[in-house]
Amino acid sequence: MSKNFKMAIALGTVLLALGLLFAQGFKATGGMGVYLTIEEALSNYKTDSNKFIQMEGKVVPSSVKYDGAKPLLVFDIADEKNNRVNISYNDIKPDNFDSGYPVIVEGRFSGENKFVAEKLKVKCPSKYEEEAKKQ
Repeated sequence: MSKNFKMAIALGTVLLALGLLFAQGFKATGGMGVYLTIEEALSNYKTDSNKFIQMEGKVVPSSVKYDGAKPLLVFDIADEKNNRVNISYNDIKPDNFDSGYPVIVEGRFSGENKFVAEKLKVKCPSKYEEEAKKQ
């Protein structure tokens, strides 16, 4: 066998292995999830409460409760129509988490209006302040 043929086989094997690892990781985490508005999520969760979804909303300031010993962060998010969802996040509170900042939660519903977030992303408020100044 030629040297180029051996290299092609080795490269192909590595790419196949990486592809399989990526596919397994994507499958294990539930993928990216379906992006739904809070209103869509509230109206659709009963049909598939096990579905992995993403939602974005603004943190309701009076709803934030954090227990650093467990750690457990519980809060509500709301949209512009005042639809609310109670979020439970079993991890440490992000440094930049603050009441009123937009957040993106990824996870599943576990009961009526109860959402268990596996991931919590806080949007950068300075970005939105700059956009507001431009308008």
